[in-house]
Amino acid sequence: YIDKSGLIKDILKTASTKVTLITRPRRFGKTLAMSMLDAYFDIRKDSKQLFDGLEISKEKEICKNWMNQYPTLFLSLKDVDGTTFENAFNMLKFVISSLCSQNSYLETGENIRENEKDIFSRLRSQTASITDIKGSIVTIMNMMQSYYEKPVILLIDEYLSLIHISEPT
Repeated sequence: YIDKSGLIKDILKTASTKVTLITRPRRFGKTLAMSMLDAYFDIRKDSKQLFDGLEISKEKEICKNWMNQYPTLFLSLKDVDGTTFENAFNMLKFVISSLCSQNSYLETGENIRENEKDIFSRLRSQTASITDIKGSIVTIMNMMQSYYEKPVILLIDEYLSLIHISEPT
């Protein structure tokens, strides 16, 4: 086992950083790194024991301010592929629907606008329009931010899958 938790400190060392792109060759541990970041930041988890004894646990101030302090949305697009646009789009709808199911508690949030709840419901039931799908990540993030009253950390894995999808002309 190699302790990669130092990546967390590296990402957080520049306070002004809003976006971090992690590029590595295939099979180089990007998904594992994303899972680690999700476990570290996600407000819905208690990861103290998981990170105990690792490099990041020595950074007491960072752990106090960041560990399990922010809503985190972890989206993997690895399954979004297909031989046709329709197949790929249907897989994207399924992935978004699964993400909504994992975060179904958002539908009961008091601070969340009704129109967002309506869109969320359509996303979850896979009856959403193309416009709903295009704005789905923003909608879910807005709902999470309203629910927790904190900024949301978005982690996207295998984002290149979407580049190969284009609407038929």
